[in-house]
Parts: sequence; structure tokens; C-alpha cells
Amino acid sequence: MLDLVTYDKLQELQRFAELGRLSASLLHEIASPLTAAILNLELSDQRSPAIRQVQRDIQLLKRYVEAARQQVRQQSRPTVFCVQPQLEELKLVVRPLARQAGIRLDIGTAPDCRLRGDPVKFQQLLTNLIVNAIEAYTEDPPGNYMSLVRVVLARDRSWLIVRVTDWGTGITAEALPHIFETFYTTKSLSGQGLGIGLATVERYVTVDFGGSIKVSSSSLRGTRFTVKLPVLCD
Repeated sequence: MLDLVTYDKLQELQRFAELGRLSASLLHEIASPLTAAILNLELSDQRSPAIRQVQRDIQLLKRYVEAARQQVRQQSRPTVFCVQPQLEELKLVVRPLARQAGIRLDIGTAPDCRLRGDPVKFQQLLTNLIVNAIEAYTEDPPGNYMSLVRVVLARDRSWLIVRVTDWGTGITAEALPHIFETFYTTKSLSGQGLGIGLATVERYVTVDFGGSIKVSSSSLRGTRFTVKLPVLCD
């Protein structure tokens, strides 16, 4: 007879498998119209700056969809990469989200260093933290002077240190010890959270990159995530 712990783990694995199948199906459905849109745009007026910008945006979205498909298929490959180019790509994704939410987004410049790992996972873990920080202001009116998300990157000897800070609603003391647990979410009432984002971030940081992540938060000072990733020595 299965004990309760084993049964709970089997249920969790089953939910992950179902989520993976659903993700693969959704990504396939998204990729097809993206390809069609690109082909149709190529037949449009190439002189129009607006058309060219749409083409660039769709190409970027297609790259992210393909990267996500590789993640679902477990086809990602570790490599050695520079941080700043990855930072520039994720800015294209998170800046429109911040503008739409009325949030000021301040992303600093990365130090000159290289990491070993999957660059897509690096982008995903940072994007997840930034999006969470943006959503911390959901109860604040757009344009609030304190509605700021700041990302600071620095190097401390053999470590890249990334700090993502917001001054939003904060995380309660009761929730703080559980935020990296799979399927735990503080967004259940809004129906937005699945409880896998921060669990995935922690796994990428600790398992894929061999780093560490910690969080400090309060209702008065907001929330700060601090990520440390080992850099390759020059």
C-alpha cells in the first residue's frame, strides 16, 4: 500500500505531466498562426516602419515559443553565454508588460561575465521574477510614483548577483516560507496563479545553474529577490 507521502508525490508528478501535455498542445496551436502571420507580412508593404516593427515583434515571439517548445520536449542544451545579450532580449518582453501596468521598469547593465547553462532558462527565471514584481502593484493605481521595479546586476568575485526589487504589496510572513513550493500560490483568489513559477525559478537557479536564491519581503518595504549564479573565470 502506498503511503501518503508517496501518493502525494505521484499526484504531483501526474499534474506536471498533464501540464506538460497541455503546454505542448498550446504551443503548437500558437506556433502555426505565428508562422502564417510572418508569411502574410512578407507580402505586405515592406516600406512601412509599422509593418517592419510588427515583423520584428512576431519573430521575437516565435523564438520564445520555439524555446518553450524545446523546454517542454527537454531539448534545451547548456552552453556558455554572455549575460548582457540575454538581458537585452528579455527587456523586449517585459517592458511592454510594465508599460501596460503603469509600472516604471529600471533594468541595469550586466557586468562583463559569462555563465554556463541554458540561456533560455536564464531569461525565463529573470522574466518570471520581473513579472511577479510588476504584479505586486495590482492594488496600486497606475502611475503611482513608487510603482517601480528595479533590476540590479553586479559581480562579486566568482558570482553574478541579480536583485529584483519592488515596493508593492509584499508577501505575508505566513506565505514567505512556502513561495518556492510547487503549486503554492498567493494568487489563488484572483485565479491567475498556478503555483509553478517560483518553484521553476528556484529549480533553474539551484539545479541548472548551481546558484542560490533568497527573498525578503514586508508589507511596508515591498519584496526583493536575490539570485547568485556562478560565473566562469576569465
